[in-house]
Amino acid sequence: MRILITIFILIYFVSATNGQIPSPNFISIDHIPIAVKNLDNSRKEFSDLLHFKVKNGKEHEGIKNYFIKFEDGTYLEFTTPIDSLQTIGKYYADFLKNRQGGTSLAIAVKSSDTLINYLNAQSIVYNIDSNRIWKTIEPKGFELFFIDYADKQWRDSKTNTTHLNTASSLKSAYILSPDINTDVKKYKLFGFSELKKGSFLNIPYRHLIIGDSHLYLLEAYKSKKITRFLNQQDLIGICGFEIKVKALSTLNKLLEKTDRVIIDKNRTIVYLQDLNLFFVFTE
Repeated sequence: MRILITIFILIYFVSATNGQIPSPNFISIDHIPIAVKNLDNSRKEFSDLLHFKVKNGKEHEGIKNYFIKFEDGTYLEFTTPIDSLQTIGKYYADFLKNRQGGTSLAIAVKSSDTLINYLNAQSIVYNIDSNRIWKTIEPKGFELFFIDYADKQWRDSKTNTTHLNTASSLKSAYILSPDINTDVKKYKLFGFSELKKGSFLNIPYRHLIIGDSHLYLLEAYKSKKITRFLNQQDLIGICGFEIKVKALSTLNKLLEKTDRVIIDKNRTIVYLQDLNLFFVFTE
């Protein structure tokens, strides 16, 4: 036992001295906030067309929102500003001046203290916000933040996480990157590890992981096969999600057959033009 403890300490020390956050601190991509102009229209699209169970949120800090929650604790948060004089409301109002779509990645961590020690050692400036449920740490100048829950075992009710389309998890995120090499370095700085290079719809990507989640950085300037289905042709940033489902056959029977629904053998891709997003459903 002492030998194992010593080995673990050595691994931790080597990781820290190499300027890396110890990878066991990361759980997964916790959720992704998505800015929308009209909550009612987007809610109807997700409930009536994609057959998700939608959980309504409430008005707070200048915004109003709703959620799509999954049984493993991951979720998508859809937000619109209602008061741009408040800080968070202003953030979403400013974001929507450019486009609708994903704003940032929220990464769940086991220990906020471990993360804070790392950020301090790297001289990375960050903001902290906390309440009785969670603490968030947001590095300045980056489209991601970290969240540490007081109760890491908490999950929403089965009523809110049971979907007619059998969705069970937010597994991956896709980002259109104008400079992949720079972005890979950025995400590695914050704990992501690179697996491999590959392609999605013939678009080159770099595949990264953090905890149980995956991140695909796609080359934005080669992304016409995606953006032709979306409103913004020069789109960069968060553009898609991989959603794990229990039965693709069930999902496919529910979906309306249009040119924006692509059904392959092992996946189904759905494009949401107005929101500048696509969903990749896999078993």
